[in-house]
This record gives sequence, C-alpha cells and structure tokens, in this order.
Amino acid sequence: MATGTSQPEACVVCAGPLEQSSGAGRRRKYCGTACRRRAQRNRQARRVVRVEQQGPLGGAVAAEVRRLAQQLLDSEMREEELGSLLERAEAIRRELDIYTAAAVQDARHRGEKWEAVARAAHVAPETARARWGPERVARMMDLHANEKRAAPARWRGPGAGRLAEAAEGAVAEPRAEGVSPAGQLASALAQLQAASGLTIKEVADSTLLSPSFISRVLSGDRLPTWDLVCALAVLFGSDPAELRVLFEGAHGLTAPGRQPVSAAIGQLHAAVRGLYRAAKSPSPERIEVLSSRAVSARTARRVLTGVDVPEWDVLAALVCALGGQPVDFQPLWEAVHYTFLMCDDPRLPEGTAHIVVPGRGR
Repeated sequence: MATGTSQPEACVVCAGPLEQSSGAGRRRKYCGTACRRRAQRNRQARRVVRVEQQGPLGGAVAAEVRRLAQQLLDSEMREEELGSLLERAEAIRRELDIYTAAAVQDARHRGEKWEAVARAAHVAPETARARWGPERVARMMDLHANEKRAAPARWRGPGAGRLAEAAEGAVAEPRAEGVSPAGQLASALAQLQAASGLTIKEVADSTLLSPSFISRVLSGDRLPTWDLVCALAVLFGSDPAELRVLFEGAHGLTAPGRQPVSAAIGQLHAAVRGLYRAAKSPSPERIEVLSSRAVSARTARRVLTGVDVPEWDVLAALVCALGGQPVDFQPLWEAVHYTFLMCDDPRLPEGTAHIVVPGRGR
C-alpha cells in the first residue's frame, strides 16, 4: 500500500468507521471527541469500583480526630512546648481534611448526588466533583495511609491500621487493640502528675531535668529509667511499686521470681493500682461494664483497695478491662497462690488480703 493512503477501521466505542492514516504517528481509536470522552468515563467507572467497595470511612477517621484532639488537650494540661502543641494541631488539621473526603465518599456511597454534596459543602458541583472525586479520594487515602505508617509511634493510634487497610481496599477484621506498655506507663505518670497539681516546670525543677524532657516522658515519647520513675512517683505522692509492672512491660523485662506471700500480695495489688491509674481511674461500675460483667463493681472495688486477691479468671478480666495484658500479671498471681498453697497452715495473718483459691474458698 502506498504511503499516505488510509484504510477504514472501526471506532472502539461506537464501532463507527474512521479513517486511519498509514503515515507516521499514533493510530486513532475514536471517531470523534464524544467517543473519546465516553471512553474516558468508562475507564473512570472501572477504576471507581475499588474505592466504592471499601465501605464507610468517616467513622474511623472521626475516631482518629478525637484521639488526636485528646492528645492535644493532654499536652495543654502538661504545658508542653509550643512546637509540640503546634505539631499536634497540624496533625488534627490533616486528619480533618481526610475526614471531609471520607464523609463525601460515604455520602456518595449512600447515593447522594454531586449537587447535594455541593450544597452541603457550599461549593459548586464542578468544584465538589473535582475536589472529592473517587480517584482523587483514593489517592488522598493512599498518601495518608503511607504518612501514618511513616509517622512517629506517638502519633499513631489503634485506628491507624484500619484506615490503612481501608485505603488499600482491604476489609479490616475486628481485633483487640490496646495501649502499648510504654503508653500505659506514661499515662499512669501523667495521671499522677495531674492529681499532684504540679506543673511541668515544677517537676523539672525538682528532678533537675529539663521541662521538655519531662514532657516527653509524660507523653510517652521517652522511656524513663526506674530511678526516674521512683523519683516521679514519690514527688507525686504515690508508691513506686504501683508502677513496677508497667515499667517492666515498657522495657521488656522479665517477671520477678517467687516471693513471700505477703510481699507478693502487696506487689500484685500495687501493679493493679498502677494499671488502674494508666486507665485514667474508671469507677468500679464502669469496670463492671468494660468487663462485660465478668468483674462485679464490688469485686473491682475490693481488689483495688487491697482487700481481695480473686480467682485468676476474674483478675484476668479485670486487667483486660483496664487495658492491660493478663500475661504481665499472671506471675504475680501465681506467686501469691504458690506460696499460699505450699504453706502447712495456709491461714493468713490478720489484715492480709483474702485469697480466693478454687476448691478451698477464702
């Protein structure tokens, strides 16, 4: 065929005839602009399926906003440095941008038209479609998920993993998630500091440390030594023993060995009280609800006040309700029962906590 001649072919959209040049250059696929735009819309529709199938995201993002806002409030109460406060505020602003995109996507998933979205957002429909179109939202979610993975641990919360999975089109399975041991230690210290009424500067002056370092310890950004934990506990008017298990969990230390029963009982109760402080001191009635009534309010009150050492399943339920890991408390409970059961006369001295032993009563 001579150069410059053309041969008829069919448009890939409407199957209508089109002339195809035999010369150099890209071969035509569409007979006109209308078919080209139609093909583009079809490609977009195929790409949108992954975004729309991932389900509602607004609730998860809103929960993350609330977590970050609580962090900011806690930072204000601890009188953190301005740089830290502004960094936390910027994290909230970024999360709010993601929430807006997620809320629009959820509305579109429920069948809302772009005109309704535009009215709610006080923008033109064209602006809403360009700003929160499915492909753009998907890119925002992907980028945000990557930023979450790269962020320092102090910015990440339980919801971050679920948001990353949703951005990738995965279905997040429900799972138990809790605060890390380091976060529990920091929370307990922060609660003690707030109850003491001491400011960050006053704590820093008393410990001969900088206010910024004390702030990082109380926010969980730095792990304190045991000497510092003891100094802070005494300064806040508390017993360092209450923080021992939290400290060992944060540093990955092994559990203590066997002890006399009276010492083991004291350490077990102190550890439970430390975890209770880390959980921000919920009421016994709230503990009963959190444990799905596996721990009654009366039992919770008696354990927290050092009156009872309950059976293991009850203690484990109490630890879980307070956000802890039962495995961290089992060696202490076993130390109590091992010594108690090995006694020739297992009667405890007057004033010692009651021990519930299966098959033996108290």
